[in-house]
Amino acid sequence: MSYCRQCRAKLPEDANFCPVCGTRVISETKPAERHHALKVSGRPRVVVTNIAPGSVEVKTGSEDEVIVDLDLRLQEDLNCNVSQDDNVVTINCSVRDEFRNWPAYIFTSRPVANILLSVPAESDLDIENRAGDIVVSDVKGTIAAESSAGVINIRGCKGTVKARTRAGSVNFENVDGTITARSSAGSIKFSGDLSNGESWFRTSIGSIDISLKGQPDLTVEASTTIGNIRCIPELADAHYRRNQYTGRIGAGKGRLIAETKTGSITIQH
Repeated sequence: MSYCRQCRAKLPEDANFCPVCGTRVISETKPAERHHALKVSGRPRVVVTNIAPGSVEVKTGSEDEVIVDLDLRLQEDLNCNVSQDDNVVTINCSVRDEFRNWPAYIFTSRPVANILLSVPAESDLDIENRAGDIVVSDVKGTIAAESSAGVINIRGCKGTVKARTRAGSVNFENVDGTITARSSAGSIKFSGDLSNGESWFRTSIGSIDISLKGQPDLTVEASTTIGNIRCIPELADAHYRRNQYTGRIGAGKGRLIAETKTGSITIQH
């Protein structure tokens, strides 16, 4: 038999709240370990799935170690697990099944799981953060970042980068490589050097601002339903028709596609 920690009333089996005083029932579960130091070699793959509210931040550190720090609020309401299989590190955080009734948190704090990672400079990342921001800095590799409701910031990274958010902006700062960016409702900003592959930037509602560095060699296709398109300076072989602008920078070996339904597009090179 279990008892309410507030009023000591007897609790029904599998109760979530005390029927007498309404105090939330906390199960006696083992606290999640908040700090993990995992040895890796070469180029590890780090997979993060955070279904709980909170942020995910990744920075570079030791070349042979992945360090995971969990900043948890209402830890008893969360399930967090960190595991390793050879060179793959997996981090999963979610709200426990019995506490997924979000209206219960209207008058109290809700559980939060903020995840801070330190990874080798060359790492592959696969990050899903349902309800919060994602920040990745100075990583070289294949990077995938997705958020349902949050801002994605990619800084100083190199490689193949995919970023997608449903409600928020996507920002790239000093990023080099092949880029895929998608936002359903938010702006997209990019500064860096695009490869000679195909890179595209798409948003339904929001502006797109692209600042190209180095010696870009791209065929450019830009289109907007409601908004303006500016290229500074003008593209070679430029054509403008029905809110679509096409042209070339250099020989046009790579491909840059920028599309928005409602918003302006600016491309500088």
